[in-house]
Amino acid sequence: MKNKIKIWFLGLLVLGGLALSSCTKNDDNTIALIGTEYYIDDILSVIPSSVQTRFFADFGSIPEGPVPPKVEGSFVLSPKQRVGSSFPETEWPLQAIEPNVYMRFTNQHNGIVKMDLNETTETVTDTVFVCGNENAFAVYFIENKEYEMPINGHVYHARVKRGIVMKGQVNNEGLSDFRYATVIMESEDDSNGLIGLYDSGSYFIYKDGDGIAKKEEW
Repeated sequence: MKNKIKIWFLGLLVLGGLALSSCTKNDDNTIALIGTEYYIDDILSVIPSSVQTRFFADFGSIPEGPVPPKVEGSFVLSPKQRVGSSFPETEWPLQAIEPNVYMRFTNQHNGIVKMDLNETTETVTDTVFVCGNENAFAVYFIENKEYEMPINGHVYHARVKRGIVMKGQVNNEGLSDFRYATVIMESEDDSNGLIGLYDSGSYFIYKDGDGIAKKEEW
């Protein structure tokens, strides 16, 4: 029996040699209009209704509003702690600590902000959406990623569409009550089951273990 190879996201281990390219819907040429909050609806709509209650229990409500606080700055999610997922804890144990995530937000205007995201397995530079009110904010975007994975002399291809939602409160020290969720919106590959992709609707939620993603230049 062939062993399945699982592709992991957002700080989880990526197995095998991946040559990846990123093409997101929110590039620097996109004109993002006020009212782009429907992106959050798109991201969360794929979460099965049977686990949505659990998702919001772990993630909390999403700040709404067209006038978010300024989130510009450099921050580090440390320690990056698991707090929830669509999987049983036997498969995805909670409370585990993962490698730090580094974030930089610049050029915020009209409901968008430029984001540099540095994770263990990848980096992302893109223009993403931001909403909120007073000190509460949410940053969110949809990303399409394509992978090439050589296995036993053959190169297989995989495509994953994921949504990211971050939220927190801006204060002098950083981003308090920070949450970071990734949701698998679509996934497909040509490996006939050799590559084990996460199904649509799978989600993973993290928090900053000490309660605040602190300001830190990187």
